[in-house]
Amino acid sequence: MQEFDPEKHKDQQEPPGSFLRNLNPFAYSIIVLAVIFFLYQFIGGALALAAGDLDIENPDVKTTRIILAFSQYMLMLAPTIFFARFQTFDLKSVFKLSYPKPSLVFLAVLGIVLIQPFLQGYMYVQEQVINGIPFIKETIRPVKEIFDLFEKTTLKIVHAHSLVEFIVVVIVIAVTPAICEEALFRGFVLTNVSKATRKAGAAVFLSAFLFAVYHFQPFNIVPLIVLGWYLGFVVYYANSIWVGVICHFLNNFIASYALFIYGKDELETPNLTGDEMTNTIAAALVSLVLFTGTIVIYYRLRENKLSGGSAGE
Repeated sequence: MQEFDPEKHKDQQEPPGSFLRNLNPFAYSIIVLAVIFFLYQFIGGALALAAGDLDIENPDVKTTRIILAFSQYMLMLAPTIFFARFQTFDLKSVFKLSYPKPSLVFLAVLGIVLIQPFLQGYMYVQEQVINGIPFIKETIRPVKEIFDLFEKTTLKIVHAHSLVEFIVVVIVIAVTPAICEEALFRGFVLTNVSKATRKAGAAVFLSAFLFAVYHFQPFNIVPLIVLGWYLGFVVYYANSIWVGVICHFLNNFIASYALFIYGKDELETPNLTGDEMTNTIAAALVSLVLFTGTIVIYYRLRENKLSGGSAGE
């Protein structure tokens, strides 16, 4: 399998005369992310308004789902490929389109499953802290109410009432982001940040941070960073974006399936007390330990060994 080395591919197969050759790769990533954020959030929002989806609290879910999928492919994936093509003809290296080792795929999937209790436990504890300290609760309440409204709207879009509708939701919420967001963040951004930092750990973390900030969900920032870091880690050391696509799909599928089976009420953060809180924290800690062990094994079996360091550099 061909390994990805940012320095080896740094200047190969660049479009002749491209003014982007001398632009810092990290700066270019930020510029592209800003452009795509504008396209996706504002142009996509304008499309939603033009389609008559004006009610945030009671959106037209069918229209919104269509616009979400269209926006991700046309306003996120297409510009990502366009801007990558400005830098190089070698898109296979940029997007790491090689096939991964089956053992790494298995470990990556195992890791994304094992981390779920930790992420849920963290959100439970965070909610308890916010609600338990009056100063914090009152200070951030206006902001939290706004984001809670958006979250409720998202739940309505994701919630399916039949098997056919669930399949549509999976395509929109799991398949589409797994392809489009992985191409942007674990393909284009991770490749460019790797060129700029020349260190695996810094590249993976920075791409994870940008991934979390891009989602514009301040109360989910820590879980998003953890998820983004893990996806970057498995993609970088498998030298294959397909590992990230599979894990990203599975992460979103689990949430969609839980909502389909248990309904909205079960996904709302409960007010945990006593033994429930203890059990939740214990499960989160066990999850974190097992997840860490999976990462260690994954690193030892890694495909991309040219960086000379671990993801913790």
